Amino acid sequence: MPVTEEVLWERLKIVLLAIVWVGSVIGLINSIETTRAFLDLAVAAPGRVVALNAGGSHPEIEYINKKGDRVSYPQGGWIGGYKVGDRVTVLYLEHSSNPLATIDRIGAIWSSTIFIACLVVGFPLMGFTGFMYKKLYGNEDRSKWKITD
Repeated sequence: MPVTEEVLWERLKIVLLAIVWVGSVIGLINSIETTRAFLDLAVAAPGRVVALNAGGSHPEIEYINKKGDRVSYPQGGWIGGYKVGDRVTVLYLEHSSNPLATIDRIGAIWSSTIFIACLVVGFPLMGFTGFMYKKLYGNEDRSKWKITD
């Protein structure tokens, strides 16, 4: 098979997607480890929703830490349905200058890990789908599918 510009372009795409995929795998492993470390060290405190910054998916959470300080922070992640006054459990790092407070919900704790896992699964799936499409349909003449002349 001669090495044409099209073949070189296909190889370049494969190499670039492989690099992105390996980076995603490394990011996934790092995200899992840091989240597990956070959960091992986190302290739980009762909290409540004091405001809604952008609807029920972005509540403002307030809690009192073990030192007695009242702390308020905006919560993000894949959560929803919160109303002002709802009670939540807040996880935070007690002995850290950045307490990384988050509510005790899967969508709040693991959202970035879940997103990266979707990339790790999605990149090879997209590549495989494209490969199979090309094998099945090849470079057939698509001019018969033109809508306009």
